[in-house]
Order: sequence, then C-alpha cells, then structure tokens
Amino acid sequence: MSNELKLAIFDLGQVCFRTHQERCYLEWEDMAGIRPGSVSRDFPLDDQYEDYERGTMSGRSYAEYFCMLNELSLDFAEWREGWIAMFGEIIKPTLDTIKQMRISGLTVVALSNTNATHVEHWKELYPELVDSFDHMYLSNEIGMRKPEPRVYEHVLAQHEAEPSQAIYFDDKPENINAGKRAGIESILFDDDAVAALWWKRRPVANAAS
Repeated sequence: MSNELKLAIFDLGQVCFRTHQERCYLEWEDMAGIRPGSVSRDFPLDDQYEDYERGTMSGRSYAEYFCMLNELSLDFAEWREGWIAMFGEIIKPTLDTIKQMRISGLTVVALSNTNATHVEHWKELYPELVDSFDHMYLSNEIGMRKPEPRVYEHVLAQHEAEPSQAIYFDDKPENINAGKRAGIESILFDDDAVAALWWKRRPVANAAS
C-alpha cells in the first residue's frame, strides 16, 4: 500500500469562505418587521435540517418549517433572501493553497454539508473557488452528511485512494474526529493559515505525479 499523498479534501464554510449566520437573522427580522434579537439564535440542527442537507426535503418545505418554528411571517423569496445573506469573503490563503496543490498534481475536492438553496447562490458568488476544485461532494447531491463514516468512504472510493493517501481540512471537531476514525490525516481549521502552513511543511515531491 502506498502512502503517497494523492487526495486533498476541503470543507467549504469557514475553511474556503466565511459565513456569518447573524446576517440571516437580522435580514429575517427586518423583513418580518420585528425587533432585532426576536428570533432565537439557537439554530435547529434537527432531523428536518439534516433532511434538507441530504436533499430529501425541498428548500420551500424547509423554509415553511423554519418559519413555523420561529413564528416568522415570511414567504419563500423573503426567507431565501435572508438565508443567502450569510456568505462573506473568500479565505485567500486556502484558495491559494488549493491552486498550489493542484499544480503539484494532487486531486483536490470539496466536501460540504450544504443545501440546494445555498449551492445555487455560492456557485455564482465564488466562481474562482468552484473552478479550483477537481470535484465537489455536496451533501444535498450525494445524500449523506458529515460526520457519517460512509461519506468519507465514498469520497476515497471515488478517487481510488487509501485513507493514508488523503489529507482533510474542516473547521468542526466532530467532522475532524470522524475523518481520523476513517484513517485520514485530518486537520482542524482554526486559523486562516492552517492549510497553507501544512502545505509548506509538506514537500511537493510527496504529491502524486
């Protein structure tokens, strides 16, 4: 079995671009005509949200559920406007590292828990980033979410890579722990320079040619 580095896996939100969830709440409250802070900031990471991210629940259905849960009087267009307000700037050191990895011969992919509403928006918002990946594994398209073990197995299998041939960056400890359990070298992204510093320490000669 070869340990030659073959595959780099990147999360998207807070690794490749910033997200600001507070912006969503402020937009929703403004459109609903209610006082800022009225909507609970304890976002419901429940079964419905997971279904939305797996692509088994539509954006409209999830919006109706979310608005009912939070007593918000918004139509889908208004809810969507708030929902996409979270996207911020590209994290440039990560983008630069992705480009360097691909030049060296590595396959570089994205692995993200996301939803169709967001994907439609950020694909237009970040075309340079989207074009920088060899492939994007999006939960709403593949029907599975991190930190499910099968999602890591799926990505490795698509590229005929052993766990020892991959590196994985994510900002959530539970996903990093799942990556480690899958045998992948998994790095917690807790600083903008994490991927860039890791790449500088890793000789380019170790990349697959």
